[in-house]
Amino acid sequence: MTVSAALQWAWRDELPKMPAAERPAGLSAASAWASILRYGELHSVIDRQPNRYGCVPFDVAGWPHADALRIAEAVEALAGLVVEVPDGWNPAPELVAIDADLARKAVEDTLRAAIVERDGETVFRVAADVLVVRHAILGTVPQWRMDLPEATVEIGEGGRPKWYVLREIPTVVGTNPDGSDRIVTETIEVDGWSSRKRRPLPGAYQRRKFDPDPVPAMVERAEYEIFAAAMTHLAGDLSGRLETIEIVADEWPARPWCESPDSAQNRRTPKILPDLEAAKRPGGAPKRQL
Repeated sequence: MTVSAALQWAWRDELPKMPAAERPAGLSAASAWASILRYGELHSVIDRQPNRYGCVPFDVAGWPHADALRIAEAVEALAGLVVEVPDGWNPAPELVAIDADLARKAVEDTLRAAIVERDGETVFRVAADVLVVRHAILGTVPQWRMDLPEATVEIGEGGRPKWYVLREIPTVVGTNPDGSDRIVTETIEVDGWSSRKRRPLPGAYQRRKFDPDPVPAMVERAEYEIFAAAMTHLAGDLSGRLETIEIVADEWPARPWCESPDSAQNRRTPKILPDLEAAKRPGGAPKRQL
C-alpha cells in the first residue's frame, strides 16, 4: 500500500472511530489537526467536535486499528521537524527567462508570504504534519502547476501606463535640543506624469510586474515540496513497523516543474525539508534538507 493510500485509510476509515473525548496513551493531546476539518478547509458544515486527529467521530463506537494509530504517531512526529529555506531556493526558475529582475522579486515576495522567523531561524509557515493530514483527509496533493505570467508595466486610470519619479522631501522627525525641528530628507516615490505637458517628467520611470501574479502559485509549490519530502520520510519511517500493511513509497517527483516525472534523479530527491534522518541520530537536531 502506498503512503498516500495508507494515510487515507487511516484518516477516512479508522481514526474517525475514536471518540472526540478519547486520548490514547503516549500521544500528546496538543495538535493543530483539529482545525483542519473546519468549514474553511472542507467547505462543509461541521457541527460536531473533531477528535484529536481532526476527524469527526463515526456514530458507531469503536477503536482505530493499531496500524492506523502507528501511522498517526509517525505523522505527528513530523511536527517536531524544522523546514528550512535553502540558499538560492527558487520555486519558479522558468520565470527568469521572462524577466530576471521580476523573477528575483517574485522569489523575495514568496519568501515574505511563506516564511517566518522562529527562534532566530527562517522557516516555512506551514507545518509538515498539518500539510500531510490536510491532504490525507481530502485525498489531494498540493497544487504545483502554474500559468506562465507576462511581464508588463503597471496600468493606471484610463488604461495609461503609470509613471513614477523620486523626490527628496524634507520631513520633521522630532525636536533638537535647542527646541528647533529635527529635519531629515526622505526620498519618496511620486506620480511621474505631467498632466499639463502630457508626458513623463524628467527622470520618470515605469514599474514592471508579472501578470498574473505568480506568488500564490509559488507558495503552493513550496507546500508541494514540503509535502512530497514529508511523504518520502513517512515511507521510510513506517517501513517494517506496521503489522498488516507493507508500505510502498509514492513515486512523486520532488520538483515536477523542473525535471521530468520519469527522471530517477528527480524522484524523492531532497530539496526543501531538512534532512529528517538527522533527527534520529544521537545529538542530531530535528532538521534536515528534504
